[in-house]
Amino acid sequence: MQAFEAEEPPTGFSRIVTHDDMDGVVSAALCSLAERVEDFRFAGPGSILDMGLGVGPATIVCDLPHHPAAGLWFDHHAGNFEDYKLKGGDPGSLRGSFRIEKSCARVVVLFYSGRVPFPEFIQSTVEETDRVDSFDYESVEDWQKQTPGRVLSDTLCVPFPTRRERERYLRSLVRSIRTSPLEQVLQDPQVQETARRFRETAEKSRSLIERLASFLPEDPKREVVILDTTALKHEPNLIKSLAFLSFPGAKAVVEVKSLFRQNRKTNEVGFSMSLSPATEVQCSEKDVGEILRVLNLGDGHRGAGAGRKVCPSKAEMLKQKDLILRHIVSLWSGQCGSSASSNPPHPG
Repeated sequence: MQAFEAEEPPTGFSRIVTHDDMDGVVSAALCSLAERVEDFRFAGPGSILDMGLGVGPATIVCDLPHHPAAGLWFDHHAGNFEDYKLKGGDPGSLRGSFRIEKSCARVVVLFYSGRVPFPEFIQSTVEETDRVDSFDYESVEDWQKQTPGRVLSDTLCVPFPTRRERERYLRSLVRSIRTSPLEQVLQDPQVQETARRFRETAEKSRSLIERLASFLPEDPKREVVILDTTALKHEPNLIKSLAFLSFPGAKAVVEVKSLFRQNRKTNEVGFSMSLSPATEVQCSEKDVGEILRVLNLGDGHRGAGAGRKVCPSKAEMLKQKDLILRHIVSLWSGQCGSSASSNPPHPG
């Protein structure tokens, strides 16, 4: 896909609103270096339009859907770009940059290339971010290697007592990544403690995965692990990719969960899916992001993606959940050219 970007970036930015994952954090660090911004806000793809984020002409938005009020927008998700155009956005007058790359951080560094002298270590930081965000691993063994990017990304999977504490941690990472290689960032006592908590969480997650995992009847080869946590009363902290350790023959994993607001369960259901590292390398036909886009649920990359469905009632949520899971498996089968339909009807 062609790259779309402004020829010269505007100036005078005062806030960055970014995705609350590693790619978002690194993208914010890069934009902060380039534009000297110190105010950082974090959001998920579904909350970018929240009024509390204060997006305006002096705001840079990274790794999230387009916000019409933003002064600059950086992204690499095909679905977000299609949504931007469907809402009347003109690619020729885009403020910022959109490219199909392995990470938004790569989009940002390409945009400022030749304009901003980033520190030499930034190249390695962006390479690590490319790998983590696109799930670019050659095997499960390769994925298990504790590289700096992998360890840092893992710390973002750890639950924090409050949202404020998590955002404080994210802000500290942005500031550290601006000034230090990832190997040095990992030496920070708070990062080390959070990494230790992740290891504890991973042990609990493996146990939960083995208890909840299932396969649909439409998936006789047991290629897609289903992790359905909607029956749980509390929001679980599940690291779904660990399913590939418990089910090494699986090619993908789908987590489906109820979404919570202020610790209360809602009738919204979230879906996230990722390929196993071996499938990422061996089967080029598989595209998780495309599955989510076809079902109008969300977006992602070839190797991973996420989305959600808003339902008016619990009964409707349970109905849609089962329907969508069957459609996901059907589309998955269709991507390998099987007899399963590759164009199932959209879930209501």
